[in-house]
Amino acid sequence: MWDKIKMRVNKNVVKKTGYFLLINFILFLFTFPFVALYGPFDNLRNAAIGAVATSRHHHWLNYFMDQREIDKVMASPNKVDRISLKLPQFKLSHSNSIKLIEIEGARFKGFLLEVADPTRVKVGISEHLGKKGQTTSEIAKRYGAIAAINGGGFDDPQGKGTGAIPYGVVIQNGKFIAGENLKGPVNLVGLDGRGTLIVGNYTVSEMKKMQIREGVSFLPPLIINGKKQITQGDGGWGIAPRTAIGQRKDGTILLLVIDGRQPPYSIGATLADVQNILYENGAYTAANLDGGSSTAMYYNGKIINRPSNMMGILGERTVPTAFIVRK
Repeated sequence: MWDKIKMRVNKNVVKKTGYFLLINFILFLFTFPFVALYGPFDNLRNAAIGAVATSRHHHWLNYFMDQREIDKVMASPNKVDRISLKLPQFKLSHSNSIKLIEIEGARFKGFLLEVADPTRVKVGISEHLGKKGQTTSEIAKRYGAIAAINGGGFDDPQGKGTGAIPYGVVIQNGKFIAGENLKGPVNLVGLDGRGTLIVGNYTVSEMKKMQIREGVSFLPPLIINGKKQITQGDGGWGIAPRTAIGQRKDGTILLLVIDGRQPPYSIGATLADVQNILYENGAYTAANLDGGSSTAMYYNGKIINRPSNMMGILGERTVPTAFIVRK
């Protein structure tokens, strides 16, 4: 009899404990957005706003915050001053050397690829550009590339974009695949015929005069003429997965990805973090590329980083373009 009573008591304790934990979990789900966005922790707030604002679900923020508050935190370096470029003069290396380096910081992990021959770096595009995108790995395999990272941005209405419509320009083998009719300066992350990385704001006619061979649009530039462009704060845009490209004075191309939204493995990086990583690895020129859910690095037949969406769910996102490294 006592055994039965004990069993009933134990069942009641387990049941009540389960209810207690469930109720607390539900409360946590409902209150966390308000604690993160309105609580006393500025770093948590900035990280949360940055993560959502640079994701495919950026419109969710408007349910919780006024756009003016979002703009204050996101203080984005969208306006890029025109800078007179001092292009590095390097002797082309036709080496097949590619070196993979693991990157690790206090709150992030990622990978850096060093490509000795810059002329091996091309722009790959989705096979269905204009209709839908493809994953970075699909684009890489389509071109028979040994390595690739995701490239430029794309239209993403209400977070439902499939990578079909690229933002700005897309240049491949010296031809404008998209954006040739754009008026005024547009963001460029491109390579000329010698494999020199050129970043900044340029008109289409200027791009043609510079003989840009490969290019996409994204921002901001991180390093120009060997100088860091983010000199105060973290660059805006919060903490998130990041993709970037850089070049040393000897011509070596640096391809960088940083994973994020996956605590405790990797929370993500700020724009300043990415800038500093590339600068410390010798970058003379560098620019940010599309990050967040798009961040992906392909190498030797597989994705080597851990792409994820805002909810931490692993898996590649479809994109319009990628920087590929031909074999």
